[in-house]
Order: sequence, then C-alpha cells, then structure tokens
Amino acid sequence: MAESASAICLRRFVHNGRLSGTSGCDEVTVTATPNGRGRIPSLVARNITWRPKLKPMAILDAIVGAVLRAGLTWLGRKRLPLVDGRLSVPGLSDEVEIIRDRWGVPHIYAGSERDLYFAQGFVHAQDRLWQMELSRRAGSGRLSELFGALTLETDRLVRTLGFRRIAEIDWDRADRASREALEAYAAGVNAHIEHPSGRTPVEFTLLRRSPEPWCPVDSLSSARLTTWALSFGWYSELVRAQVAERVGGARAADLEIEYPPGNSITLPHGVEFNLLSHGGLLEAAKGPFLHGAGGSNAWVVSAARSETGSAILANDPHLPLRIPAIWYENHLAGGEVHVTGASLPGLPGVVIGHNENIAWGVTVAFTDCQDLFIERFDHARPERYLAGDEWVEADVVEEEILVRGRSVPHVERVLSTRHGPVLPQAGGSDQERLALSASSLRPSPDFGGWLGLNKARNWNDFVIATREIRGAQLNIVYADVEGNIGYRVTGTVPVRAKGLGLVPSPGWTGEYEWVGEIPFEEMPHALNPQRGYLVTANNRVAGEEYPHYLGSIWTNGYRATHIEAELERLTTIGIGDCRQLQMDFSSLPGRLFVQLLEGFETDDADARLALTLLRSWDGQLGPDSAGGAVYEVARYTTLRNLLEPVLGPGLATKIMGGGLEPLISPESEYVGNDTIILFRLIGEASSKPSWWVERAGGRDALLARSLAESARWLRGRLGDDPARWRWGNLHAARFGHALGMRKPLDRVFDRGPFPVGGDADTLCQFAFSPGDPYGANSNAPSYRQIIDLGDLSRSVAVLAPGQSGQIGSRHYDDMIAPWLAGEYHPMLWTREQVERAAEAKLTLTPPGPGVVDRSQGSS
Repeated sequence: MAESASAICLRRFVHNGRLSGTSGCDEVTVTATPNGRGRIPSLVARNITWRPKLKPMAILDAIVGAVLRAGLTWLGRKRLPLVDGRLSVPGLSDEVEIIRDRWGVPHIYAGSERDLYFAQGFVHAQDRLWQMELSRRAGSGRLSELFGALTLETDRLVRTLGFRRIAEIDWDRADRASREALEAYAAGVNAHIEHPSGRTPVEFTLLRRSPEPWCPVDSLSSARLTTWALSFGWYSELVRAQVAERVGGARAADLEIEYPPGNSITLPHGVEFNLLSHGGLLEAAKGPFLHGAGGSNAWVVSAARSETGSAILANDPHLPLRIPAIWYENHLAGGEVHVTGASLPGLPGVVIGHNENIAWGVTVAFTDCQDLFIERFDHARPERYLAGDEWVEADVVEEEILVRGRSVPHVERVLSTRHGPVLPQAGGSDQERLALSASSLRPSPDFGGWLGLNKARNWNDFVIATREIRGAQLNIVYADVEGNIGYRVTGTVPVRAKGLGLVPSPGWTGEYEWVGEIPFEEMPHALNPQRGYLVTANNRVAGEEYPHYLGSIWTNGYRATHIEAELERLTTIGIGDCRQLQMDFSSLPGRLFVQLLEGFETDDADARLALTLLRSWDGQLGPDSAGGAVYEVARYTTLRNLLEPVLGPGLATKIMGGGLEPLISPESEYVGNDTIILFRLIGEASSKPSWWVERAGGRDALLARSLAESARWLRGRLGDDPARWRWGNLHAARFGHALGMRKPLDRVFDRGPFPVGGDADTLCQFAFSPGDPYGANSNAPSYRQIIDLGDLSRSVAVLAPGQSGQIGSRHYDDMIAPWLAGEYHPMLWTREQVERAAEAKLTLTPPGPGVVDRSQGSS
C-alpha cells in the first residue's frame, strides 16, 4: 500500500525536526552530608548511614556554603515579617486578626470577605513573597530577567503557550465574585510590599531586585501554569511517533501504554448515584445534577464503613519537592467563608481542604485533553498555513524576553493556528510544524470554581463549582457532614471527529478536528457508591462500558489497587488506618518482578546474589531494604538493556517517562508505564519470541546480564557487604531552592538529602526521574490531609519543608522531620483550639489614630 501524504509528512517531521529544549540529561550523583543537628529522628530514615565523599572543590564549596548559610540565615532573621502586635494597613475596612499557631499556620479572622482575601494576600506575601515572584515570572515567561540564559528555553515555551495572554482573557471574563477576590488579594500583597514594616526576603537582595506590584493577572497566570502542569496528552504523541519512525508501527505498538488487566478502575461503569435516606439506607435517585450517561492518592469512606460513624476523606497530592513548599496552609474565616487547608501562594482561597459542611481532595485524572496537529506552512509566505484548500493567516504575536546579562532582548515570534500555538522547534522543515490543541490553553472560569468549592454547603453546590473547573484535568473527591461521599472528574475532554489523538495528525485536512466535548453531566461521577468508599490514584477512571473516550494514558493503577485491597480488608476504617496507608511502602510491582524470575537460574555469581536478595525480599520498599534496592536497580537496568539497543539512550529515557523541559514539562505520560512494558515483554518472552527481547540478547541473557550489572553497580556504589545495599542509601529526598542551581547556594537554601523509601508505585510515593536515578527527585507527598467529617477538629494535616519561605525562620524547615516520620499536626478549627496553640497574634487595622507596634516579630 502506498504511503499517504500525511504519513510521509509525519515521518519527515519526526525524523528531521525536534522541539527546542529536548536535550538529554547528564547523570548527576548527589552525595549527602549530615545536617547540623545530626540524623533526622525519623521512622522513615532509620539505620541509614551517609558517607561523605568530598573532593577538594567540594570541600571548598562546603566551607563557603557553611559561611554563606550562617551569614544569610542571620540576615534572614533580620528580614522576618512582623507577626505579633498591631499594624495600620491602608486598604482595610475593619480590623483583621491573624493568629499563627506553633506550626506556623495563620488563622485569619475578618469581618468581610474582601478584608479576608486582603489579609490572605498580606500573609502570603509575608511568608512567601520570593516564591510568588518566581511563580508569576514562570507563568509570564520572565524568569530570564533573573537567571539569564539558563531559563531562556523555559521562557520561550511559556511565551509560546501563552499563559499570560490566556490569563488576561480570563480576567476580562471573570465574574464579579472572582474579580473582587482577586483584587482584594492583590491589594493585600501590595500592602505588605509597600508597608514600612515590610522587609523583602534575602533572595531579592542577592539578585539585586525589588518586588513589583502584584495584580490579579499575576494570580491567574500563575494558576495557568499550575493547570498546565496537571494536564497531559500531547507529549506521548510525539514520543509514540518517534518510536514508530525508528522501528515501525507494529514494533512501536509493543511499547504502547496499556492499563494492566485487573487493576483498579475508579468507576467501572462511569456513573453511580445513591442518596442517603433518613433511615441511612441507600436509594437509587435522579434529580438536579444527578443524571448522566452510564459513569495522587485520595479516598473517601462512607459513614457505614468508618470507625468514627461519619465520612472520612484522605488526600496526599504527589508533586515535586521544593523549598519553599508548593502549598501553604491557611485557615480563613470572614463573611460567608470559613475554610481551612492548603492554598497556593499567589491565589486567594484554599485549593484542598474543608469548610463547615464539605471536604474535598484532588488527584490528576490523566484524561487526554491535548492533541498535536501537523500544520503545512506556505514556503513563499511563512505566516500562512493550509486549512482545507485555502491558505489562511496565522495569528502572530512578538514576545520580547529580557535576558539578564544580554543587552539585546530575545524576540520570540509566536504563531498560532486554528488548532493552537505552534511549538518552537530547532531543525526540520519550516513548512511542517506542530500546533498544540489543549483544553488547558483555552480561557475558562476555573478560579471561580475553586472559590465556589470554598463556600459549597452540599453536593449540589459542589457540582456547580466543579462545572466551572474546565481547564484542569482532576479527580475531585467529596465528603460532607451529612455522611455523603462523592466524586467528579473536571476538565473539558474533547470529542474527536476521527482518531484517538495518539499521534500527531494532519491539520490541513479537517478530518481530526475537535468537534465538541463530553457534556459535563456525562463526565464520570459518583455519589454514595454501594461499596462505601471511592478511591482515585491516577488510575483508570472508567471501564469499557463508559460510552465516551477519555484517553489511555493513566498510570499503572498499582497504588489504587493496593488502597482498595486494604479498604476491603478492614471491617471499619479509622483515621489511624488512613495514616498507615499514606505511609505504606508496599510494592505490588516489586512482587510481580520477583514472580517473573521464578524458574530463572544463572551461573553468574553476581546475578545469583541479586536473585537471592530478591527472592528473600518481603516486597516492602522501606529505606533500609536491601531487596528493595536490588529491585529498583535491577528493574531500571533491565529496562535500559531492553530498550537502548534499539532506541538509544535518549528515546529510551522518553519511553521511561522523561519529559520535554524540567520546569514546564518534566515528565511524559509514559511515567509508570515503563514497568508495565517490561513485565509484558519479559512475561511474553517466556512462552513465545519477543522481537524487543531478542534484540536485547534473549530473555535469559537479558535477565542474567541485568541482574549481574545491578549487583556490580551496587557493590561499586555501596560496598561489598550486601547488608549495606539499603534503598535509602541511594534514594534520598531533597528540597531544592531556585537559587540552589548556583553553587554553593545549594548549601545555603536547599535542605536534604534525607533517606526515604518508596517509589512511583508505592502509596507513600517517592518517585525518581528516569534520566536521573535513583534519588527521590520526582513526585512525592507534597501535602497530606485526613479529614473527619464527624468532628472537623479531629482532622490532621502536614506539609514539608515548612510554612515559611524565609531562610531565617524556624518554620523554614521545621516540618521535615515529622513529615518524614509520618506525623501530622491538627487542622485547628475552633477558635478555642487556635487560641490554645497560638504562637503569635497580629492585628491589622485600617489607618487611623492609635499606636502601631513595629517591633521585630518572629516567623
């Protein structure tokens, strides 16, 4: 059969072109030294010994770093915000109380919503102004003004995707409540920046910059960046096409993302609804928001299954570890708002938490809401592209990017077609380029939806709010004080005229257009399922009976399967059970890997040693597990040995989950699916020939070589004694600061490394990047909450490293030890609780007569 024109175009593009910013990663080895207070007293890090191996330059870095850390910490203490006393602040209409508890969490009490959001902006700026500055610059493509050419490729991609341009449209279209909240919040941020007591963090001093005034579009562009980070679909299309170009479609299909049979599906039928009757019985029901067609870790447990007799909600979003933390805990009370939980510095309100009536948590849904289109441009007039039989003009925006250290700015010429922005590329044909269609790159009222969640009183309010969250692809779980539990998937999912959006499609034909979206009422959702609980952990959302195509890029489902098994095992489920689950290091894939080795024998002594350690392993990926270390190194090494002979190191890394760009797109949709590919190909090779396995030398040779190489690598890294081959000696969590990119500032601002257990497939997730094994340098529990809807004052939470972004504050890193150990602090709810745990009280007052205390506070 003759090759089609579109296939030829795709082949040429994949072969010749590449996106900018896709260079491979060099392997980086981090060697730890004990911190000044000695080993963290942690249940997670027990029995781990770090042996510093310092070269002369590293010794000099350590000395300079120690001096800088002492000096900048001292200076940071002088810059701490006032948290005790009274401040007269222009812009307020009445007094606001801000009580900080001993964990550094502010509890804000205001008489109106406007004053409440004003005070939240003020508090965010007090503790996280540097982080907010980075966030708005990242969302606007302005990092290079601070960091020079180091971040230029990131800025180019951000300007191309147009987060700031979309945010400006969102602002123009925002409803009154959203505008008032964002304006009040921005006024509060600026009140801190402009106040005589305001002190800028030391990072501004080091970079010789002052913070600019904050505006509502800064908040919305930061939010757009977050929405993009939680959206998936397009990059796997490019990787899939590149693999097909290398080995052909049939061989590429062997590496396709496939959800393992038998693993958990959140809603097998897509929709399940039951109302609670007055007698507590479940009844099938229809009514407003209760109709539909057919259907990080989070789970909700009904009152019937709960040890407390009321609903319980648990959630721990998995995101990269940073310092300051991504999240900031807030308790807000004012007007119609009374809510507590995790907020995002730069945005008013709470993103995850509970109010007086409901609680909610989130995980990424992995619905496929992104497609790549190959566009044909006119050689004679390069700003025209083909649409059907006509040449049409692309939209053109010239984005000027200021680059520190350069006198002339970089000008990014951004083209957009009817499908979306045209991605930057290096090499290839200027006549064939990729445009990206993405729900997350379209204007939407997401922020209004989050505000609605903060005020929601019941399921109907929850549904109304989640309807507005159209850009972010999320699973949102729900529980309320009446005993109901529920779930909804957010984000608009396209209906495609043709195809599934698995590879880049020709954009000029019109055959593969988005012709609509799945109606909100028909998106997967549930209320009070019969089994008494709901689980979502980035697993498959709906089964084959669900009538719409949601995608095929979910993670492998082992975490969700393990949660379900544990919930089924327990007769009743309590807060303590949820704590144990959030700290669970059981590895289902690890046990499957060992099962694949049944019957395999080898004469190689190193391979036999690895086999012995694996076969005696209990499947727990704790930090002191030798068998766990062998599993991780052997799994990774076997994958490399399987893929690299055909694909080479760069493309193999992409199939293992490597992404495009470290800040905006650090991972691809293949993350977690590389293990499924390995199991499938190795398992199939035991009964029939596998082309991939044969290219790697055959099943037995591949396994023997990989096991032997793993044992030798571990010996070279950790010594001759296998008892020292502990997973935590390889796998450590580090909280990286933006300025830590420049040595020796990493020794000043960063914290860690801290030995940890787990990997991408354990409930207590500490994943590592496929381009940089084996440190815990990818996703981890960024925040944990467990909410008791029967008594909200019994709810608990924890985040790391701490509440403050100020290096001189004791709350800069004080939550690392309890977070590592699986400890929590109470989510203080009643005024009595807050007063008992108060560490400082600041009263903000409108301008007027009175004495203003400007004495130094502590934070």
